[in-house]
Amino acid sequence: MDDTEKHLAVLQLAVKRLRDAEAALNAARLDVETEAVAAVRAGADVQKVTGLSGIRPGDIAQLGATMAENPPV
Repeated sequence: MDDTEKHLAVLQLAVKRLRDAEAALNAARLDVETEAVAAVRAGADVQKVTGLSGIRPGDIAQLGATMAENPPV
């Protein structure tokens, strides 16, 4: 294996790790959004949910409307 092949192999591994990390981040983001909406629907204080999740109140409302139409799978 020459240097070019070694670099390409290392690059392929780095790309796979990046894709795996992006998938995990997207799943975590969906979890936070889903739980933020669920907490507000259950009566939690919107400002408290906003502080914990980092999601703005208007965005929580929009996510709630979207999730009502298209529940996460």
